[in-house]
Amino acid sequence: MFLIKTMMPNPLAGLNPMGGGEDEAEAAPADPAKAAGMTREEYEEYQKQLVEEKMERDADFLHKKAERATLRVCLRDKYRLPK
Repeated sequence: MFLIKTMMPNPLAGLNPMGGGEDEAEAAPADPAKAAGMTREEYEEYQKQLVEEKMERDADFLHKKAERATLRVCLRDKYRLPK
């Protein structure tokens, strides 16, 4: 019985609510560039590109939102609809 318990790991050992996730912390590198498999310069360029794309998407969204608002106002005026 003792031999079986020492050979078989406890299946509930990783479910400790007070942490116990040391293995996961060791597996993830501290540098996000290394985690993504890039050099630091490539990672910084990638992050810069993501920010620029997000700004472009936000600008497009605001432009479309303004167009919809303008159309809504024009239709209300044309058909004399209440606001």
